[in-house]
Amino acid sequence: MIIYNYLARQLFASTLGVAFVLSLILISGRFIKYMAEAASGRILGEVLFAVMAYRLPGFLELILPLSLFLGVLLAYGQLYLSNEITVLNACGIGQRQILLFTLLPALSLALIVGVLSLYLAPLGNSRVEQILSEQKSRTEFETLTPGRFHSGGDMVVYARSLSSDKTRMEKLFIYQGEKNKQLDGEVVTSQILLTAESGVRRADPASGEQYLELRNGFRYEGSPGRHDYHKMAFESYRYRLATASEPIEIRKLKSRSSLSLLGSNELKEKAELQWRLSMPVLVFIVALLAIPLSKVNPRQGRFLKLIPSIVLYLSYVLLLVTSQKWIEKGEVSPALGLWWVHGLFFLIALSMFLWTQHQFSLRQLWVRGR
Repeated sequence: MIIYNYLARQLFASTLGVAFVLSLILISGRFIKYMAEAASGRILGEVLFAVMAYRLPGFLELILPLSLFLGVLLAYGQLYLSNEITVLNACGIGQRQILLFTLLPALSLALIVGVLSLYLAPLGNSRVEQILSEQKSRTEFETLTPGRFHSGGDMVVYARSLSSDKTRMEKLFIYQGEKNKQLDGEVVTSQILLTAESGVRRADPASGEQYLELRNGFRYEGSPGRHDYHKMAFESYRYRLATASEPIEIRKLKSRSSLSLLGSNELKEKAELQWRLSMPVLVFIVALLAIPLSKVNPRQGRFLKLIPSIVLYLSYVLLLVTSQKWIEKGEVSPALGLWWVHGLFFLIALSMFLWTQHQFSLRQLWVRGR
């Protein structure tokens, strides 16, 4: 138990450190993307942290297997450099015991990844899709930023100043886009421009529809290339705001619950379910794969095999992604699915582990012979 606790502590520290760094890189990149969308007015700034929190399970689902793989490489590589593995071998702790000590923490991590992959990640993706759909269904003035032009659909809106609740605004400019209308027996394109000193967003108590009450402004309407523009001055003008009437539906496959994918005959849904089931399996196989790869010569350093190991891991994941695409296109049978990829890399990991154990046994026989 002392040796197991020591190895588990080394493995946990390395895995946690790698997971933290990878999470920081991935989350920072995605957060910058959402901040750019908030700056352009496509989403509100106050929903950014909620979106990132719901996306976190999906990030961890991919980060944790790689973190365990790199954690084993770094932790056990350091033990080889300091000759602690040699001391453990001299005490009767061979490759089989090290494998057992490694697979026990891997089991806990596989359960966590399984919960993330099968339940929390789809749930988080569905909430993100709902939030982003709600942002798209908001009126043009709910995502408006003062002092900046905001483009939404065929409209362009500008307000010099805006109240904190975004119901009162000053110095408004509204371009309503191009509309076709019948004029003198021909169809012409008409454009409408509105300018106003101030505006107040209100809701009709009877119908619930929202409208913008503009004060002291002008309305311009005309067609490009024609000289019959109409200009109208007004003291009060009501402008109806468009609202989304369609209900929010979960459309993305990654946002569907795992239970809804069971028993489906659709190839894409079968491929998605197999991908989710593959994540816990991936944890076990990469743990077995990392043990022989972590063996390094103290003279060479523990980073010698790091790059080839990462390439092998990426090949594993890319082959899973490619096989998922093949299932969706019908080029690979769903019965074979992604399991042939896991089987292939399991044989590779098992062969490397048995070869390492064989080398260890030969070394023991040579020492005993001397």
